[in-house]
Amino acid sequence: MRLLFSFRGSSFVETWPRILTVTVVAIVVTYIELYYNIQKYTLTTTPFALIGVAVGIFLGFRNNASYDKFWEGRKLWGALVNTTRSLTRQTCHMIDSRQNSEEVQRFRTIFVKRIIAFVHALRFHLRDQDPSGEIKKFLPAEDFDQVVAAKHRPLAILQQLGRDLAIARKRQWLGGFNYPFMEQQLNEFSNIMGACERIKNTPIPFSYSVLIHRIVAAYCLFLPFGLVETTGVLTPVVVLMISYAFFELDAIGDEIENPFGTDPNDLPLVAISRNIEINLLELINDPDRPDALKPVDEILA
Repeated sequence: MRLLFSFRGSSFVETWPRILTVTVVAIVVTYIELYYNIQKYTLTTTPFALIGVAVGIFLGFRNNASYDKFWEGRKLWGALVNTTRSLTRQTCHMIDSRQNSEEVQRFRTIFVKRIIAFVHALRFHLRDQDPSGEIKKFLPAEDFDQVVAAKHRPLAILQQLGRDLAIARKRQWLGGFNYPFMEQQLNEFSNIMGACERIKNTPIPFSYSVLIHRIVAAYCLFLPFGLVETTGVLTPVVVLMISYAFFELDAIGDEIENPFGTDPNDLPLVAISRNIEINLLELINDPDRPDALKPVDEILA
């Protein structure tokens, strides 16, 4: 019962004007048909049954394509979680594990915090937002200025991570046999970042989306002309139910097409980034760890 009457996080907030419009049209058509008994402008249900099958197939295909992008995005960020943990573990045990001098410990801390900065920068990059305020506390001042000046902020941080590994190898803090394993994790970062950008920058073809919108709108607007002879005064109710289903399916496909956005049903990148930050700071025994995010109005950012 709670789900039946819950609209928070659903697409109804976006679709109710369209649903209301076609319902009002259905009320007007039904009133004119029944009051004035005009039958020459009505249709049968046959064309709507045939078109309805095609609309259902189109909507199903588009929503499947959108969900494929959504699920691939979630798998990529799951891989990002695992890769950050693996790289941090390797940092703690492979970078000069024979001694724990202050210089080495400081290097490890800077390196791990740079990984956290990369995660936050990638999130802001995918959402076309400025990461400066979030990543400033994780980067040295000179490195922060370099990242802010770059056009591709996550890539700039990734470049700095590679530089750090090269420095550790040059100073013999990182053995020659261990270096390829950590470098491979940076390559994995690059692969994840590129795959996320591919999802973000490759929307479903515009012509296909326009076709779906037009067919759904036309179908719902003309639907009362085909139902009024059969359903009578209940035509607006039937149109309301059918238009709700079609408009909601159409809106859901639009919403999850870009899983990295800020819509209620998009991926909770802020929460994932915060969990990565907590995990990595815990691995290096940093006491300044934030709390995990909690849902606000049952929605996790």
